[in-house]
Amino acid sequence: MRPIGLAVTVALMVFLAVSAFAADVPLSRVVLFSSGVGYFERNGSVDGDASVELSFRTEQINDMLKSMVLQDLSGGTIAPVTYAPQDPLEKTLSSFAIDISDNPRMADLWDRLRGTRVQVTAEQAVEGIVFGAEQQEKTVGDKVMTFDVLNLLTDKGLVEVPLWSVRSIKVLDPKVDGDLRKALDAIDKSRDAEKRPVTLSFKGQGKRDVRIGYLLETPVWKTSYRLVNEKEGLYLQGWAIVENTTDEDWTNVNLTMVSGRPISFTMDLYQPLYSERPEVAVQVQQAAKPQVFAGAVEVKVEARDEAEEAAMAPGRTGRRLGAMAAPPSPAAAPAEFGGYGGGGMGMAAAPAPPAFALSETGATSMAQGGKVGTLFRYAINQPVTVPRKRSAMIPIIGQKVDGEMVSVYNRSADAKHPMNGIKLKNTTGLHLMGGPITVFDGGVYGGDALIEDVTPGEERLLTYAMDLAVEVEPATKSAPQQLLSAKIVNGILSLTRKQRMDTVYTIKNSAEEKRSVIVEHPLRADWTLVEPKEADERTQTNYRFRVQLEPKQTSKLTVSEECPTVEVVELVSQDVKRINLLVAQPQLDPKVKASLQKLADLQAELAGLTAQRTERETRVKEIDQEQNRIRQNMRELDRTSDLYKSYVTKLTTQETEFDKLRGEIQQLRQQETDKKAAVADYVKGLNL
Repeated sequence: MRPIGLAVTVALMVFLAVSAFAADVPLSRVVLFSSGVGYFERNGSVDGDASVELSFRTEQINDMLKSMVLQDLSGGTIAPVTYAPQDPLEKTLSSFAIDISDNPRMADLWDRLRGTRVQVTAEQAVEGIVFGAEQQEKTVGDKVMTFDVLNLLTDKGLVEVPLWSVRSIKVLDPKVDGDLRKALDAIDKSRDAEKRPVTLSFKGQGKRDVRIGYLLETPVWKTSYRLVNEKEGLYLQGWAIVENTTDEDWTNVNLTMVSGRPISFTMDLYQPLYSERPEVAVQVQQAAKPQVFAGAVEVKVEARDEAEEAAMAPGRTGRRLGAMAAPPSPAAAPAEFGGYGGGGMGMAAAPAPPAFALSETGATSMAQGGKVGTLFRYAINQPVTVPRKRSAMIPIIGQKVDGEMVSVYNRSADAKHPMNGIKLKNTTGLHLMGGPITVFDGGVYGGDALIEDVTPGEERLLTYAMDLAVEVEPATKSAPQQLLSAKIVNGILSLTRKQRMDTVYTIKNSAEEKRSVIVEHPLRADWTLVEPKEADERTQTNYRFRVQLEPKQTSKLTVSEECPTVEVVELVSQDVKRINLLVAQPQLDPKVKASLQKLADLQAELAGLTAQRTERETRVKEIDQEQNRIRQNMRELDRTSDLYKSYVTKLTTQETEFDKLRGEIQQLRQQETDKKAAVADYVKGLNL
């Protein structure tokens, strides 16, 4: 028998031997989480050394690798889990003798086959070594055609074979031909996104119970409710909607739905990753040269303590490690969901999470509710069968609940009418996951509502239709601002005012029955509720006020709010007009008002000095302009004329006035500077 035949025979014998001890571990438990994952648990028995082969879709492998838990519950051990890795296609293709990862042209492919012996069939068969490919031009009529030519080195020399005339090409090198076929096969298999086998191996003696658990991505399970308003009260029926999108039937499985928001993420563990490594040039050492060493003049002796000597001893490192506690015995912890019991891979058994204990049973539901840590679960109390690629509705709640009929008004929802609603109290003892509610009122369809998650004992409003029998007219008005306080610190005036806003809701009940109207008023940041002193309820976005209305009655609800505002004024930069406005503020403290009045007087004096200086500077400009005009006229006149003499007299008078004004301006500027300093010193010293 040839070696290849022997290998096939041995492989077949091994496969038959493994298959003889293959174990069947059926699916027994499914836990669906509202975060989009599902826990799948298989329970069964194995005998001796056995293997279990599971199949997963390619996109499920990552979740399996991240979460799989294996347990041999009767003293056996767990061998490594084996599966086919998924190497990147480009990496696989580049490993062959001929790289076709970039989908090369035929001419480029022949360049990569240089040196390979091939047989080309064109007009005749030619055998030779690929020399390369090139482009040539040929004139056909009045056109120049470009075509690829394969150059072969044959026994007769170089032969040109136009690629357009080639009928077949055969690679004669077995290794190159085999690699080329493997590369094409790898491309074909990369399109296959079907199931991938995963082999689990258990080692031990005799018959043993085993458990396999793993997480897979699943559709988020949903809830829908029916709320019936009857004379006897409110009756709530809840349904869980689940989808089996796996490739396996859920046959008589224990099904549990868990609500909450556990963190769940995906990570690519299936795709092999390769780290980029730097290319380092080969080091070429230079020939050694003799060295001359100088003698030491001084030697420094450093003492090492015993701890340092021990740390630097052979086989040690300089980092101290804490003592590691001995792992507990595998028998010390039960092999439950999430544990590594049974000595699997030599790891200690982890403590199991709390079991899904019975809490309360709905009157007509198939579910038992209970808490699991911070989550809440509905455990179906009988086996469930859901075929693959099918969905199911499962009753989880069926019992009476507490609540009252109300009308809910929110101006942003509708400015005129409130909504018919129910103030529902969760007296089921179960966690109600958010979902749609179909309301039946008086034996007929009333409308649809929507709720978020409701914990046991919590109350929640839901609305399902417009209440046309009740009208609401809102009116909002603002009151003038009121000064609350004023203080001055280092010349900075802070004025605290109060702004008030009143909203009046006029509510008219035209029905023949009483109405309990809940008015939702927006809660605004920095605004304080004044009237009423407190709301009946407060959410993160609204106040809620309840108004009871008799039939054919109209009532008013006034909601008053106040908001403090603070104005900061830098007094030294304010003019007289602005300061007088501040002095005129009502309810201003007398001391503050007196200080501001004195500041106004100082600023008035400063303004007076500034006005005087400005007046004189204006007169100086006028004189300068007048003198320029006179001098221009004098150039055209006879010096002995009377007009010329008159201009001389006028210039003399203006020069005298000009000198006087310049002196006064200089004095006024100095007075302004002194007055500004006095104002700044006064303001800086104000602390009231």
